[in-house]
Amino acid sequence: MLIGTDIDKAAELLREGKLVVFPTETVYGLGANAFDALAVARVFALKERPNFDPLIVHISSLDQLEQLFQAPIDPQVYTLAKAFWPGPLTIVHAKQTRVPDLITSGLPTVAVRMPSHPIALELIEKAGTPVAAPSANKFGCLSPTQASHVVKQNMQPEYLLDGGSTDFGIESTVVSVSPGGVRILRYGAVTEEALAAHVKIITAKEENDTNGLHSPGMLKSHYAPRKPMYIVEDASAVELPAGSGLIVGSAKVGVNPSAVKILPLSTDGDLFEMAVNLFAVLHMLEDDAEISQIYFESIAETGIGKAIMDRARKAAYSYLDTTQKEE
Repeated sequence: MLIGTDIDKAAELLREGKLVVFPTETVYGLGANAFDALAVARVFALKERPNFDPLIVHISSLDQLEQLFQAPIDPQVYTLAKAFWPGPLTIVHAKQTRVPDLITSGLPTVAVRMPSHPIALELIEKAGTPVAAPSANKFGCLSPTQASHVVKQNMQPEYLLDGGSTDFGIESTVVSVSPGGVRILRYGAVTEEALAAHVKIITAKEENDTNGLHSPGMLKSHYAPRKPMYIVEDASAVELPAGSGLIVGSAKVGVNPSAVKILPLSTDGDLFEMAVNLFAVLHMLEDDAEISQIYFESIAETGIGKAIMDRARKAAYSYLDTTQKEE
């Protein structure tokens, strides 16, 4: 795998059917020409991703959107695009037949977003095609927010476009549109409150089985470190074993420092800063030879806090007490 900063080279490789890792404002993506079914198949193979989990397609213009979404396009799509694009919002809508079924896992809809990262936008524009790109990690593992996080995955795409650390550090919010309003399929960097200022939010029972997932990130177990991870309500009330890494929202007192390595996500409890640092801190603990298990202290589920706790629960799902698991 070549690593560099040559956007022209990366765009040429995409046109040739090769795979390119590139930065977005959320996490690094593993990209392929969205209209090249063979290249898309390699994305699934390199990630070891099941074919029932659809991909997000990234665009650089509304013209490209109209190559993907079936007409007539719901007016709410343009309302959301005007408010949040370029940015970390993915919209699910009926697809055109030219979109490979592998991208959508056979569903009649496709998930699309326009990233705000300048490197991502320039790459897609120069490639001249929408780019299908899930996060650049092995399936189920931690999302990468730095180039080094990608390298340790050992997936071997043709090129890694290094753009430094990402801005948000957490994946995009995913929504679907329907005549009755907009449904949130995955919480992410755009909050429910921000969406509600522009469109009507509707609620429905979340579908978490593997029979036709509506969007990426809907599996109950996902984004997980290669070490056991547990969620606790109040770390100071629990005796944590030696070799523990504890992730907290901000500075923490009352925990035995000799038994625990404490890593705050924020200096002052700022939720946005917590989201930015979440995966970077998880990668640090995953790579720390002195850490055997990871504990995550719950944070308030307001604003982007909902997305943070969503990722924490998915990362810890295999280790949650069965009474805490969602039905």
